Amino acid sequence: MTQPILRTESLFTLTWPIFLQNTTQGVVWLVDFWFLAHLSDEIAATVGQLLPLIWMGAGVISTFAGTGVAVASQYMGAKRFEKVVPVYMMNLGLTAGMGIGYGALLWWFSPDIGRWMGLDASLSAIATTYLGAVSFYFAVLGVLVAYNSVLSSRGMTNWLLYNSVVVATLNLALASLFVLVFHWGIRGVVAASVISSAMAMLLSMFWVHRGLKIRFHLRGAWREMRTVVGPMWRIGVSNAFEPFSYSAQQVLLSTMIITLGVGSMAANAYAARAQMFQITFAFSLALGAQILMGHWMGARRFVDVDRLYWTVVRRATLVAFVYSGSIWLFAEPVLGFFTANSEIKHLGATLLGIAVFYEPARAVNILGGTALKSVGDARFPMLVGNAFIWGILPVVYFANRFWGLSITGFWLFFAADEIVRAGVNLWRWRSGKWKSMGIAEPVAERELTPMVEL
Repeated sequence: MTQPILRTESLFTLTWPIFLQNTTQGVVWLVDFWFLAHLSDEIAATVGQLLPLIWMGAGVISTFAGTGVAVASQYMGAKRFEKVVPVYMMNLGLTAGMGIGYGALLWWFSPDIGRWMGLDASLSAIATTYLGAVSFYFAVLGVLVAYNSVLSSRGMTNWLLYNSVVVATLNLALASLFVLVFHWGIRGVVAASVISSAMAMLLSMFWVHRGLKIRFHLRGAWREMRTVVGPMWRIGVSNAFEPFSYSAQQVLLSTMIITLGVGSMAANAYAARAQMFQITFAFSLALGAQILMGHWMGARRFVDVDRLYWTVVRRATLVAFVYSGSIWLFAEPVLGFFTANSEIKHLGATLLGIAVFYEPARAVNILGGTALKSVGDARFPMLVGNAFIWGILPVVYFANRFWGLSITGFWLFFAADEIVRAGVNLWRWRSGKWKSMGIAEPVAERELTPMVEL
Protein backbone atom coordinates (compact mmCIF):
# COMPACT_ATOMS: atom_id res chain seq x y z
CA MET A 1 0.00 0.00 0.00
CA THR A 2 1.18 3.54 -0.74
CA GLN A 3 1.74 5.81 2.30
CA PRO A 4 -1.57 7.47 3.20
CA ILE A 5 -1.52 11.10 2.15
CA LEU A 6 -4.11 13.76 1.46
CA ARG A 7 -4.18 14.65 -2.23
CA THR A 8 -4.89 18.35 -1.65
CA GLU A 9 -5.82 20.86 1.06
CA SER A 10 -7.96 22.99 -1.23
CA LEU A 11 -11.62 22.96 -0.20
CA PHE A 12 -12.67 23.74 -3.77
CA THR A 13 -10.60 20.91 -5.25
CA LEU A 14 -12.05 18.44 -2.76
CA THR A 15 -15.63 19.69 -2.89
CA TRP A 16 -16.46 20.29 -6.54
CA PRO A 17 -16.17 16.58 -7.48
CA ILE A 18 -18.28 15.68 -4.41
CA PHE A 19 -20.86 18.27 -5.43
CA LEU A 20 -21.01 17.05 -9.01
CA GLN A 21 -21.15 13.46 -7.76
CA ASN A 22 -24.00 14.23 -5.36
CA THR A 23 -25.77 16.35 -7.97
CA THR A 24 -25.53 13.46 -10.39
CA GLN A 25 -26.96 11.14 -7.74
CA GLY A 26 -29.71 13.69 -7.12
CA VAL A 27 -30.46 13.73 -10.83
CA VAL A 28 -30.74 9.94 -10.67
CA TRP A 29 -33.37 10.34 -7.93
CA LEU A 30 -35.18 12.96 -10.00
CA VAL A 31 -35.11 10.70 -13.04
CA ASP A 32 -36.45 7.83 -10.95
CA PHE A 33 -39.20 10.06 -9.61
CA TRP A 34 -40.04 11.28 -13.10
CA PHE A 35 -40.48 7.67 -14.25
CA LEU A 36 -42.63 6.93 -11.18
CA ALA A 37 -44.75 10.04 -11.85
CA HIS A 38 -44.95 8.94 -15.50
CA LEU A 39 -46.58 5.74 -14.26
CA SER A 40 -49.07 7.69 -12.06
CA ASP A 41 -49.34 10.39 -9.37
CA GLU A 42 -50.56 7.65 -6.99
CA ILE A 43 -47.35 5.65 -7.44
CA ALA A 44 -45.16 8.74 -7.03
CA ALA A 45 -47.10 9.87 -3.95
CA THR A 46 -46.88 6.42 -2.34
CA VAL A 47 -43.15 6.12 -2.95
CA GLY A 48 -42.74 9.66 -1.61
CA GLN A 49 -44.22 8.55 1.70
CA LEU A 50 -42.00 5.46 1.74
CA LEU A 51 -38.79 7.45 1.20
CA PRO A 52 -38.17 7.97 4.95
CA LEU A 53 -37.76 4.20 5.20
CA ILE A 54 -35.25 4.28 2.35
CA TRP A 55 -33.43 7.22 3.91
CA MET A 56 -33.39 5.46 7.27
CA GLY A 57 -31.29 2.65 5.84
CA ALA A 58 -29.29 4.71 3.34
CA GLY A 59 -28.73 7.56 5.80
CA VAL A 60 -27.58 5.40 8.69
CA ILE A 61 -25.29 3.26 6.52
CA SER A 62 -23.79 6.22 4.65
CA THR A 63 -23.35 8.27 7.82
CA PHE A 64 -21.71 5.36 9.61
CA ALA A 65 -19.36 4.98 6.64
CA GLY A 66 -18.49 8.65 7.11
CA THR A 67 -17.03 7.57 10.45
CA GLY A 68 -14.31 5.85 8.45
CA VAL A 69 -13.49 9.15 6.74
CA ALA A 70 -13.34 11.06 10.03
CA VAL A 71 -11.31 8.47 11.95
CA ALA A 72 -8.90 7.62 9.11
CA SER A 73 -8.38 11.33 8.38
CA GLN A 74 -7.49 12.07 12.01
CA TYR A 75 -5.04 9.16 12.11
CA MET A 76 -3.42 10.35 8.88
CA GLY A 77 -3.24 13.92 10.16
CA ALA A 78 -1.54 12.61 13.31
CA LYS A 79 0.80 10.45 11.16
CA ARG A 80 -0.51 7.24 12.79
CA PHE A 81 -0.47 5.45 9.44
CA GLU A 82 -0.50 1.93 10.90
CA LYS A 83 -4.10 2.52 12.03
CA VAL A 84 -5.49 3.52 8.64
CA VAL A 85 -6.05 0.16 6.89
CA PRO A 86 -7.63 -1.43 10.00
CA VAL A 87 -10.10 1.48 10.00
CA TYR A 88 -10.93 0.82 6.35
CA MET A 89 -11.45 -2.90 6.97
CA MET A 90 -13.59 -2.40 10.07
CA ASN A 91 -15.67 0.16 8.20
CA LEU A 92 -16.27 -2.28 5.33
CA GLY A 93 -17.32 -5.11 7.63
CA LEU A 94 -19.74 -2.94 9.60
CA THR A 95 -21.41 -1.16 6.69
CA ALA A 96 -21.72 -4.31 4.57
CA GLY A 97 -23.34 -6.12 7.48
CA MET A 98 -25.70 -3.22 8.10
CA GLY A 99 -26.69 -3.10 4.42
CA ILE A 100 -27.45 -6.80 4.19
CA GLY A 101 -29.35 -6.76 7.48
CA TYR A 102 -31.50 -3.74 6.66
CA GLY A 103 -32.29 -5.01 3.17
CA ALA A 104 -33.38 -8.37 4.58
CA LEU A 105 -35.69 -6.70 7.12
CA LEU A 106 -37.22 -4.47 4.45
CA TRP A 107 -37.85 -7.44 2.15
CA TRP A 108 -39.36 -9.56 4.94
CA PHE A 109 -41.80 -6.88 6.11
CA SER A 110 -42.58 -5.36 2.69
CA PRO A 111 -46.09 -6.93 2.53
CA ASP A 112 -47.05 -5.27 5.84
CA ILE A 113 -45.38 -1.84 5.91
CA GLY A 114 -47.90 -0.05 3.70
CA ARG A 115 -50.77 -1.34 5.83
CA TRP A 116 -48.99 -0.30 9.04
CA MET A 117 -48.60 3.23 7.63
CA GLY A 118 -52.33 3.48 6.93
CA LEU A 119 -52.30 3.17 3.14
CA ASP A 120 -55.42 1.79 1.50
CA ALA A 121 -55.31 -1.58 -0.28
CA SER A 122 -54.30 -0.27 -3.72
CA LEU A 123 -51.55 2.01 -2.39
CA SER A 124 -50.36 -0.69 0.00
CA ALA A 125 -49.89 -3.03 -2.98
CA ILE A 126 -47.70 -0.37 -4.61
CA ALA A 127 -45.68 -0.12 -1.39
CA THR A 128 -45.18 -3.90 -1.26
CA THR A 129 -43.87 -4.00 -4.83
CA TYR A 130 -41.51 -1.06 -4.35
CA LEU A 131 -40.07 -2.12 -0.98
CA GLY A 132 -39.59 -5.72 -2.08
CA ALA A 133 -37.59 -4.58 -5.10
CA VAL A 134 -35.55 -1.83 -3.41
CA SER A 135 -34.43 -4.09 -0.54
CA PHE A 136 -31.65 -5.51 -2.75
CA TYR A 137 -30.17 -2.03 -3.11
CA PHE A 138 -28.92 -1.95 0.48
CA ALA A 139 -26.53 -4.90 0.16
CA VAL A 140 -24.82 -3.03 -2.67
CA LEU A 141 -24.90 0.26 -0.78
CA GLY A 142 -23.14 -1.15 2.29
CA VAL A 143 -20.07 -2.13 0.27
CA LEU A 144 -20.18 0.93 -1.99
CA VAL A 145 -20.09 3.55 0.79
CA ALA A 146 -17.25 1.77 2.60
CA TYR A 147 -15.05 1.89 -0.50
CA ASN A 148 -16.10 5.47 -1.23
CA SER A 149 -15.03 6.45 2.29
CA VAL A 150 -11.52 5.12 1.55
CA LEU A 151 -11.31 7.35 -1.52
CA SER A 152 -12.71 10.34 0.39
CA SER A 153 -10.25 10.02 3.27
CA ARG A 154 -7.40 10.18 0.74
CA GLY A 155 -8.90 13.20 -1.03
CA MET A 156 -9.59 11.23 -4.22
CA THR A 157 -13.02 12.77 -4.65
CA ASN A 158 -12.45 13.19 -8.39
CA TRP A 159 -12.60 9.40 -8.78
CA LEU A 160 -16.00 9.39 -7.06
CA LEU A 161 -17.16 11.87 -9.68
CA TYR A 162 -16.18 9.53 -12.51
CA ASN A 163 -18.23 6.79 -10.85
CA SER A 164 -21.30 8.99 -10.56
CA VAL A 165 -21.24 9.99 -14.23
CA VAL A 166 -21.17 6.32 -15.23
CA VAL A 167 -23.98 5.55 -12.79
CA ALA A 168 -26.23 8.39 -13.97
CA THR A 169 -25.78 7.51 -17.63
CA LEU A 170 -26.37 3.81 -17.02
CA ASN A 171 -29.39 4.47 -14.77
CA LEU A 172 -31.10 6.69 -17.34
CA ALA A 173 -30.50 4.19 -20.14
CA LEU A 174 -31.68 1.20 -18.11
CA ALA A 175 -34.74 2.98 -16.68
CA SER A 176 -35.79 4.06 -20.17
CA LEU A 177 -35.34 0.49 -21.41
CA PHE A 178 -37.07 -1.23 -18.49
CA VAL A 179 -40.01 1.20 -18.14
CA LEU A 180 -40.67 2.54 -21.63
CA VAL A 181 -39.73 -0.54 -23.69
CA PHE A 182 -40.18 -3.58 -21.43
CA HIS A 183 -42.98 -1.97 -19.34
CA TRP A 184 -41.69 -3.39 -16.06
CA GLY A 185 -43.25 -0.54 -14.08
CA ILE A 186 -42.01 0.07 -10.53
CA ARG A 187 -39.66 -2.93 -10.64
CA GLY A 188 -38.02 -1.52 -13.77
CA VAL A 189 -37.25 1.81 -12.08
CA VAL A 190 -35.72 0.08 -9.06
CA ALA A 191 -33.80 -2.48 -11.13
CA ALA A 192 -32.11 0.32 -13.07
CA SER A 193 -30.96 1.94 -9.80
CA VAL A 194 -29.69 -1.32 -8.29
CA ILE A 195 -27.72 -2.33 -11.39
CA SER A 196 -26.15 1.12 -11.81
CA SER A 197 -25.21 1.21 -8.10
CA ALA A 198 -23.58 -2.22 -8.43
CA MET A 199 -21.48 -0.86 -11.28
CA ALA A 200 -20.41 2.05 -9.05
CA MET A 201 -19.42 -0.43 -6.34
CA LEU A 202 -17.20 -2.36 -8.74
CA LEU A 203 -15.55 0.84 -9.98
CA SER A 204 -14.83 2.02 -6.41
CA MET A 205 -13.28 -1.35 -5.58
CA PHE A 206 -11.08 -1.02 -8.65
CA TRP A 207 -9.93 2.51 -7.68
CA VAL A 208 -9.07 1.43 -4.13
CA HIS A 209 -7.24 -1.81 -4.86
CA ARG A 210 -5.66 -0.99 -8.23
CA GLY A 211 -5.47 2.80 -8.16
CA LEU A 212 -4.36 3.32 -4.54
CA LYS A 213 -2.84 -0.19 -4.25
CA ILE A 214 -4.49 -0.79 -0.87
CA ARG A 215 -4.63 -4.42 0.22
CA PHE A 216 -7.08 -5.84 2.74
CA HIS A 217 -5.51 -8.86 4.48
CA LEU A 218 -7.28 -11.47 6.61
CA ARG A 219 -4.34 -12.88 8.60
CA GLY A 220 -4.19 -11.07 11.93
CA ALA A 221 -6.84 -8.65 10.71
CA TRP A 222 -9.07 -8.80 13.78
CA ARG A 223 -6.18 -8.05 16.13
CA GLU A 224 -5.44 -4.84 14.21
CA MET A 225 -9.10 -3.92 13.70
CA ARG A 226 -9.79 -4.31 17.42
CA THR A 227 -7.41 -1.42 18.16
CA VAL A 228 -9.56 1.05 16.20
CA VAL A 229 -13.03 -0.22 17.07
CA GLY A 230 -13.28 2.06 20.14
CA PRO A 231 -13.13 5.46 18.40
CA MET A 232 -15.06 4.15 15.42
CA TRP A 233 -17.86 2.88 17.63
CA ARG A 234 -17.94 6.07 19.73
CA ILE A 235 -18.21 8.35 16.71
CA GLY A 236 -20.10 5.95 14.46
CA VAL A 237 -23.02 5.25 16.78
CA SER A 238 -23.45 8.94 17.53
CA ASN A 239 -23.21 9.74 13.82
CA ALA A 240 -25.74 7.11 12.78
CA PHE A 241 -28.27 7.52 15.58
CA GLU A 242 -29.39 10.99 14.51
CA PRO A 243 -30.27 10.08 10.89
CA PHE A 244 -31.96 6.94 12.21
CA SER A 245 -34.11 9.00 14.57
CA TYR A 246 -34.83 11.58 11.88
CA SER A 247 -35.96 8.91 9.44
CA ALA A 248 -38.08 7.21 12.10
CA GLN A 249 -39.70 10.57 12.82
CA GLN A 250 -40.36 11.06 9.11
CA VAL A 251 -42.02 7.64 8.92
CA LEU A 252 -44.39 8.61 11.73
CA LEU A 253 -45.04 12.00 10.13
CA SER A 254 -45.77 10.21 6.85
CA THR A 255 -48.57 8.29 8.55
CA MET A 256 -50.11 11.67 9.46
CA ILE A 257 -49.58 13.14 5.99
CA ILE A 258 -51.22 10.08 4.42
CA THR A 259 -54.49 11.07 6.12
CA LEU A 260 -54.42 14.38 4.19
CA GLY A 261 -54.91 12.57 0.86
CA VAL A 262 -52.99 11.87 -2.33
CA GLY A 263 -52.85 15.56 -3.32
CA SER A 264 -50.99 16.59 -0.16
CA MET A 265 -48.79 13.50 -0.37
CA ALA A 266 -47.81 14.35 -3.94
CA ALA A 267 -47.24 18.07 -3.23
CA ASN A 268 -45.04 17.17 -0.27
CA ALA A 269 -43.01 14.69 -2.33
CA TYR A 270 -42.56 17.03 -5.33
CA ALA A 271 -41.66 20.10 -3.23
CA ALA A 272 -39.08 18.06 -1.32
CA ARG A 273 -37.51 16.80 -4.56
CA ALA A 274 -37.30 20.37 -5.87
CA GLN A 275 -34.90 21.26 -3.02
CA MET A 276 -32.37 18.67 -4.20
CA PHE A 277 -29.74 21.12 -5.45
CA GLN A 278 -29.20 23.16 -2.30
CA ILE A 279 -29.29 20.11 -0.02
CA THR A 280 -26.71 18.51 -2.28
CA PHE A 281 -24.55 21.64 -2.10
CA ALA A 282 -24.69 21.70 1.71
CA PHE A 283 -23.85 18.00 2.02
CA SER A 284 -21.00 18.36 -0.49
CA LEU A 285 -19.47 21.26 1.42
CA ALA A 286 -19.90 19.27 4.63
CA LEU A 287 -18.13 16.21 3.20
CA GLY A 288 -15.28 18.25 1.73
CA ALA A 289 -14.85 20.13 5.00
CA GLN A 290 -15.01 16.85 6.94
CA ILE A 291 -11.95 15.54 5.11
CA LEU A 292 -9.90 18.67 5.86
CA MET A 293 -11.17 19.05 9.42
CA GLY A 294 -10.28 15.45 10.22
CA HIS A 295 -6.72 15.84 8.95
CA TRP A 296 -6.24 19.24 10.60
CA MET A 297 -7.80 18.09 13.88
CA GLY A 298 -5.32 15.20 13.99
CA ALA A 299 -2.50 17.70 13.44
CA ARG A 300 -4.00 20.11 16.05
CA ARG A 301 -4.50 22.94 13.53
CA PHE A 302 -7.43 24.40 15.46
CA VAL A 303 -7.30 27.87 13.92
CA ASP A 304 -7.60 26.43 10.43
CA VAL A 305 -10.48 24.17 11.48
CA ASP A 306 -12.42 27.07 12.99
CA ARG A 307 -11.88 29.36 10.01
CA LEU A 308 -12.99 26.63 7.62
CA TYR A 309 -16.17 26.04 9.64
CA TRP A 310 -17.38 29.64 9.36
CA THR A 311 -16.44 29.76 5.68
CA VAL A 312 -18.56 26.76 4.74
CA VAL A 313 -21.50 27.85 6.92
CA ARG A 314 -21.64 31.26 5.19
CA ARG A 315 -21.44 29.73 1.74
CA ALA A 316 -24.06 27.05 2.40
CA THR A 317 -26.63 29.44 3.89
CA LEU A 318 -26.21 31.94 1.05
CA VAL A 319 -26.67 29.27 -1.61
CA ALA A 320 -29.67 27.81 0.24
CA PHE A 321 -31.43 31.20 0.41
CA VAL A 322 -30.76 32.14 -3.22
CA TYR A 323 -31.69 28.72 -4.56
CA SER A 324 -34.87 28.21 -2.54
CA GLY A 325 -35.99 31.76 -3.36
CA SER A 326 -35.44 31.15 -7.07
CA ILE A 327 -37.30 27.83 -6.99
CA TRP A 328 -40.23 29.56 -5.28
CA LEU A 329 -40.35 32.29 -7.94
CA PHE A 330 -40.37 29.66 -10.71
CA ALA A 331 -42.58 27.16 -8.87
CA GLU A 332 -44.99 26.65 -11.79
CA PRO A 333 -42.47 25.21 -14.30
CA VAL A 334 -40.51 23.40 -11.57
CA LEU A 335 -43.54 21.51 -10.26
CA GLY A 336 -44.81 21.09 -13.81
CA PHE A 337 -41.83 18.80 -14.37
CA PHE A 338 -43.55 16.25 -12.11
CA THR A 339 -47.29 16.79 -12.59
CA ALA A 340 -49.94 18.61 -14.63
CA ASN A 341 -52.40 18.70 -11.70
CA SER A 342 -53.05 22.40 -10.93
CA GLU A 343 -54.15 21.80 -7.32
CA ILE A 344 -50.99 19.86 -6.53
CA LYS A 345 -48.85 22.57 -8.15
CA HIS A 346 -50.59 25.35 -6.18
CA LEU A 347 -50.09 23.54 -2.89
CA GLY A 348 -46.50 22.70 -3.78
CA ALA A 349 -45.77 26.37 -4.52
CA THR A 350 -46.88 27.29 -0.99
CA LEU A 351 -44.49 24.71 0.45
CA LEU A 352 -41.65 26.09 -1.67
CA GLY A 353 -42.35 29.54 -0.19
CA ILE A 354 -41.89 28.16 3.32
CA ALA A 355 -38.65 26.52 2.17
CA VAL A 356 -37.09 29.97 1.62
CA PHE A 357 -36.82 30.22 5.43
CA TYR A 358 -36.55 26.51 6.12
CA GLU A 359 -33.61 25.57 3.90
CA PRO A 360 -30.92 28.07 5.09
CA ALA A 361 -31.42 26.78 8.65
CA ARG A 362 -31.23 23.18 7.44
CA ALA A 363 -27.95 24.01 5.66
CA VAL A 364 -26.50 25.26 8.97
CA ASN A 365 -27.54 22.03 10.68
CA ILE A 366 -26.05 19.86 7.93
CA LEU A 367 -22.74 21.74 8.13
CA GLY A 368 -22.76 22.14 11.89
CA GLY A 369 -23.59 18.53 12.67
CA THR A 370 -21.02 17.13 10.25
CA ALA A 371 -18.31 19.49 11.48
CA LEU A 372 -18.83 18.59 15.14
CA LYS A 373 -18.77 14.88 14.32
CA SER A 374 -15.64 15.18 12.18
CA VAL A 375 -13.65 16.72 15.06
CA GLY A 376 -14.83 14.13 17.59
CA ASP A 377 -17.69 16.05 19.25
CA ALA A 378 -20.27 13.55 17.98
CA ARG A 379 -22.30 13.17 21.17
CA PHE A 380 -23.62 16.75 21.29
CA PRO A 381 -25.23 16.90 17.82
CA MET A 382 -26.65 13.43 18.45
CA LEU A 383 -28.30 14.50 21.72
CA VAL A 384 -29.51 17.85 20.37
CA GLY A 385 -30.74 16.33 17.13
CA ASN A 386 -32.72 13.64 18.93
CA ALA A 387 -34.16 16.12 21.43
CA PHE A 388 -35.52 18.24 18.59
CA ILE A 389 -36.54 15.30 16.41
CA TRP A 390 -38.65 13.67 19.11
CA GLY A 391 -39.62 16.94 20.82
CA ILE A 392 -41.37 18.32 17.73
CA LEU A 393 -43.28 15.09 17.05
CA PRO A 394 -45.85 15.28 19.90
CA VAL A 395 -46.37 18.99 19.16
CA VAL A 396 -47.18 18.22 15.52
CA TYR A 397 -49.32 15.23 16.51
CA PHE A 398 -51.55 17.17 18.91
CA ALA A 399 -51.69 20.22 16.64
CA ASN A 400 -52.82 17.98 13.79
CA ARG A 401 -55.32 16.15 16.00
CA PHE A 402 -57.00 19.24 17.50
CA TRP A 403 -56.50 21.84 14.76
CA GLY A 404 -56.46 19.63 11.66
CA LEU A 405 -53.13 20.75 10.17
CA SER A 406 -52.75 20.99 6.43
CA ILE A 407 -49.47 20.02 4.78
CA THR A 408 -48.59 23.73 5.01
CA GLY A 409 -48.87 23.53 8.80
CA PHE A 410 -46.51 20.56 8.87
CA TRP A 411 -43.89 22.48 6.91
CA LEU A 412 -44.19 25.53 9.20
CA PHE A 413 -43.42 23.33 12.20
CA PHE A 414 -40.45 21.80 10.34
CA ALA A 415 -39.10 25.30 9.61
CA ALA A 416 -39.34 26.35 13.26
CA ASP A 417 -37.56 23.17 14.34
CA GLU A 418 -34.64 23.70 11.93
CA ILE A 419 -34.22 27.40 12.81
CA VAL A 420 -33.99 26.83 16.57
CA ARG A 421 -31.68 23.84 16.12
CA ALA A 422 -29.38 25.90 13.88
CA GLY A 423 -28.94 28.45 16.66
CA VAL A 424 -28.00 25.70 19.13
CA ASN A 425 -25.43 24.16 16.76
CA LEU A 426 -23.80 27.55 16.09
CA TRP A 427 -23.57 28.20 19.84
CA ARG A 428 -21.91 24.83 20.45
CA TRP A 429 -19.22 25.42 17.86
CA ARG A 430 -18.51 28.94 19.12
CA SER A 431 -18.01 27.54 22.65
CA GLY A 432 -14.82 25.82 21.42
CA LYS A 433 -15.37 22.60 23.40
CA TRP A 434 -14.64 20.58 20.26
CA LYS A 435 -10.93 21.45 20.53
CA SER A 436 -10.47 18.90 23.33
CA MET A 437 -12.28 16.02 21.60
CA GLY A 438 -9.86 14.70 18.96
CA ILE A 439 -9.23 10.94 18.89
CA ALA A 440 -5.63 10.80 17.60
CA GLU A 441 -2.58 12.32 19.26
CA PRO A 442 0.01 13.42 16.68
CA VAL A 443 3.27 11.49 16.55
CA ALA A 444 5.19 14.73 17.00
CA GLU A 445 3.86 18.17 17.82
CA ARG A 446 4.37 20.76 15.09
CA GLU A 447 3.58 24.42 14.71
CA LEU A 448 0.32 25.47 13.19
CA THR A 449 0.61 26.35 9.54
CA PRO A 450 -1.55 28.90 7.75
CA MET A 451 -4.65 27.56 6.07
CA VAL A 452 -4.27 27.11 2.36
CA GLU A 453 -6.69 28.13 -0.36
CA LEU A 454 -10.36 27.64 0.40
